[in-house]
Amino acid sequence: MRWTAGVLALAPAIGLAVCMAVHVIVSRTLPGLPRIRGIALSFAGGAIAVAGMIVGGRTAPLLAAASLWDVAAVWFTTYTLLIYCYVIGFFNLGESARRIRLLIELHGAGERGMTLAEILSRYSARTIVEVRLRRMVAGGQIRERAGAYFIATPVMLTAARLLTWLKLAYLGARSETGVAPP
Repeated sequence: MRWTAGVLALAPAIGLAVCMAVHVIVSRTLPGLPRIRGIALSFAGGAIAVAGMIVGGRTAPLLAAASLWDVAAVWFTTYTLLIYCYVIGFFNLGESARRIRLLIELHGAGERGMTLAEILSRYSARTIVEVRLRRMVAGGQIRERAGAYFIATPVMLTAARLLTWLKLAYLGARSETGVAPP
């Protein structure tokens, strides 16, 4: 199959589209699968699509003029950055942002709206923490033993440390408010 230069230039974006499609399919067909595993499977699906385009397009003028390894490095780096934007900027936003959930619930309440008491009954700190802990246990990030919680894998801890470092680098503080966390 001959790939055109235009199609080949879109390889990372096509990989992103495949990743998103796989993510939807995995999320719908395997709802009990930990989220991080679903994301990993989706990432792999998109990466296979990008690799397939590299292999399928290796005789195209676009790839013939450059080293196959150079093109692969650029495309996989671009693909990985697109996936990072998708997971952090879109998927996690929809998964964990209370603001979005609150807006959806206010919209669902219609003209009646919601009182502060109704909102607070749905968004108590205890409820938020309990839901988050259940998700983290289900996702394999933490484990519970005898009523105490422990880190199960350092992946999210490493990500949290990276975000703290980025906040220090960009904001000059460990939090958005400039106040050190307790």
